[in-house]
Amino acid sequence: MEDKIVVPPNWRKTPKDFLAKYQRGETKFEMEQVAAEMQLMALGDVIPLNIKINTYQYEQEIAQFKDDWVDYLPRTDRVNNRQALSVSTYPGWDHSAVPSLPEAKIKTGNEALQETDFSYPTAVWEKCQSLHPVLNLFAPLGRTFLVRCNMGGYFYPHRDHPEFPRNVFRVLVFLKNCEKYQYDFMIDDKRLDIEEGRAYYINTRLTHRTFSFVDDSTHLIMNIPMTIENSLKVLNNLQHTH
Repeated sequence: MEDKIVVPPNWRKTPKDFLAKYQRGETKFEMEQVAAEMQLMALGDVIPLNIKINTYQYEQEIAQFKDDWVDYLPRTDRVNNRQALSVSTYPGWDHSAVPSLPEAKIKTGNEALQETDFSYPTAVWEKCQSLHPVLNLFAPLGRTFLVRCNMGGYFYPHRDHPEFPRNVFRVLVFLKNCEKYQYDFMIDDKRLDIEEGRAYYINTRLTHRTFSFVDDSTHLIMNIPMTIENSLKVLNNLQHTH
């Protein structure tokens, strides 16, 4: 097990300035990404897919990694009861490597790391065949990981990838102890009505937060490259169609 990286409150040396980035000519708009964004926007913000993971099989398979979970984004300024396992990660790392982007930037010293740099499948991907229907559909993936929140574990209100267009979008699967009175996923101040095992496209550019009322509340977070092909895979796999 590698040494734990603890992230200080001021880990980002300078706040993101999107206007300055544009003025420097660093903001690039490729029409394919814009088309992919528009396709997802046409669908909505929380979209159930027709992919349903066998959660019983998942629990049997993930048990072999029970001693490998690592703290997710530990901070010096707050306590948070949550852990993670990497499903796809940085080349040369394994499933117990630092799972969050801030930790990875500190570990590598590379502030330019992006979600799409974490496309290397780990043993969790290989061994958890129950997850293959959703993993293999969108492969190759960006940074993808399992999060396990225990009682009191949370994600504070935040937005992911707020720029337009994004280089990734997110599909989530809620796998265990994520039902009502166990776990809250709030997006745009609305509680998500969760069906365990169901894959969802979720527009995580909207403000969202989570809180676990029980131990071992687990979900899969997939960062999927923003391509027209991947947006159409979402369209091809809607739970509800005409």
